[in-house]
Amino acid sequence: MCILVVYRLLETGEVNGGGAFIFAGTDSRQAEQKGKRAVHLSGGSIDKEKVQDKYKQYWSFFRRPKEIETADKVPAFVDTFYNLVTDIYEWGWGQSFHFSPSIPGKSHRDATRVHEEMAVDLLNIKPGARILDAGCGVGGPMRAIAAHSGANVVGITINEYQVNRARMHNKKAGLDKQCEVVCGNFLQMPFDDNSFDGAYSIEATCHAPKLEEVYSEIYRVLKPGSLYVSYEWVTTELYRGEDPEHVEIIQGIERETRCRGCAATRI
Repeated sequence: MCILVVYRLLETGEVNGGGAFIFAGTDSRQAEQKGKRAVHLSGGSIDKEKVQDKYKQYWSFFRRPKEIETADKVPAFVDTFYNLVTDIYEWGWGQSFHFSPSIPGKSHRDATRVHEEMAVDLLNIKPGARILDAGCGVGGPMRAIAAHSGANVVGITINEYQVNRARMHNKKAGLDKQCEVVCGNFLQMPFDDNSFDGAYSIEATCHAPKLEEVYSEIYRVLKPGSLYVSYEWVTTELYRGEDPEHVEIIQGIERETRCRGCAATRI
């Protein structure tokens, strides 16, 4: 089986001191039309009275990171994170929870779509193929990829609230027959061996304790000869783990994106 992993170091900003500073413009008015108004933002599947406790729990994880860097602890951590931020992300960012390189003459929304379409173009699949979105969020990339390629996309996310949001958006876009969303852990996917014609992940596998664990699971469900494309947070050879400034940059990214282990993912 041939697996192509594409690590794209985003260059919409600048690289300084081994850390990537990424600046991507958004139009919150467009996002608000697609998602919820600010006054209606929620804590996802968390009861309103428990949101503050969950928020404190989330931040407490960073004071004892070794306790959550295991396959059995990470899912609950990531689930809590996305309960807290999904509405905020969707309101302020849109339905695609990732960065995209800017393209002269194109809007942020169009540049994002081109970035997503390139992932499926690299998979070299045909209309009707069954492909996996590992860590699909509310399904922005899934819908762009399904509409562009004609493929049937199956997305998996650990967060039940995101599953419901994605299904609603799929139906609204008229793509619910082409896009399926499953609630589950991409470290233990409920799919048969050799059952997908291709797979991709967009800034999602950073949530895995070890990349080898999620990659091996994706490998398991891919048909022989299929391709896997990944856009992911990485550090370059310029990163220095002994430099406090570098470490703070990476830890800042990890705190804000829940992408544990950025420093360990090198290109």
